Amino acid sequence: MINTNVPPAEGAKVVRNFAQERERAMKSQATKLGDLCVDRQTGKLGDDVIKLAQAVMLCTLPYSSTDSTKIERRARLGEGDYLYVTFTAGIRGEQLPFGADRKLLAWILDRAIQSNSPYIPWRSAYEFQKEIGQKKSGKNNRDLMQRFRRISGLVINIQRRNSGTKADMLYKVIESSYLPESITGKPDQNVLPALEDGFGIRLDPSLFSDIKDHNLTLPRKLWMYDCGPMRVHDMVLWLCWRCHAAMSESVIPWDSLADQFDQDANPRRMKQHARKAITIIRTLWPSAVIQEIEAGILVDKASQPLLADDTSRNRVRRA
Repeated sequence: MINTNVPPAEGAKVVRNFAQERERAMKSQATKLGDLCVDRQTGKLGDDVIKLAQAVMLCTLPYSSTDSTKIERRARLGEGDYLYVTFTAGIRGEQLPFGADRKLLAWILDRAIQSNSPYIPWRSAYEFQKEIGQKKSGKNNRDLMQRFRRISGLVINIQRRNSGTKADMLYKVIESSYLPESITGKPDQNVLPALEDGFGIRLDPSLFSDIKDHNLTLPRKLWMYDCGPMRVHDMVLWLCWRCHAAMSESVIPWDSLADQFDQDANPRRMKQHARKAITIIRTLWPSAVIQEIEAGILVDKASQPLLADDTSRNRVRRA
């Protein structure tokens, strides 16, 4: 019998079997989704939640590296209200955050919201890496350094328009920081005010005030779930929130999705991503009312909420 498990000789070219890799990835996703379903049924899904800033949740950063230093997104909030978000790279020579940078930004904002403070202690790179399931490694540290540099230069303009009125706010996300070399790659000279001890970062106070009042609560395990393409992941989170907060039937037009989400070169893939997101939501949450129609995506109030209301955690069904 031929032993097919013999490792390749040193220096030999390794031929990857992409079909097998995709199959393993799909099985892993299915297993994790099954675990989420069990946690939803037992109520454990709501034990650990993440609070995401509304502006960043509804209006997404780019999914890939871009030469653009400014992008604008728009989301309809309901009853004629609109949210306009402009992301700008505020440090010369630094790109806009993109791709998995959004996880670091979400982690930072969640920490501030949960602790009710714009100051976030952060003593090592591994604090973030451990939470998102990464191992300690030089590569992961280097990736984190690059992600933090892009986020440290991010400037966000948020406009909320309602019946002719407009609230317009401009924030630099990180006001100041004092961090170890494992995060910055070099000694940080942008020192925090002396009233805080140790390593950490401080958010812009006005931004902190805004995200405290405008945030969305989702299960942390769902945020961690690997849905495949990042566009699908963002749609799953956003559509879960729309279904959870729905009080009546509404239709999300396809054009509105294009305004919110950074699209790839093939516009038809937006619908493909939405269909996959809908399938995941229906599997996780069978009572969710969500379906694709010609005009867009129809959502309505579910007979059972995704998360039970908990006023002690400032978590209610209607956002």
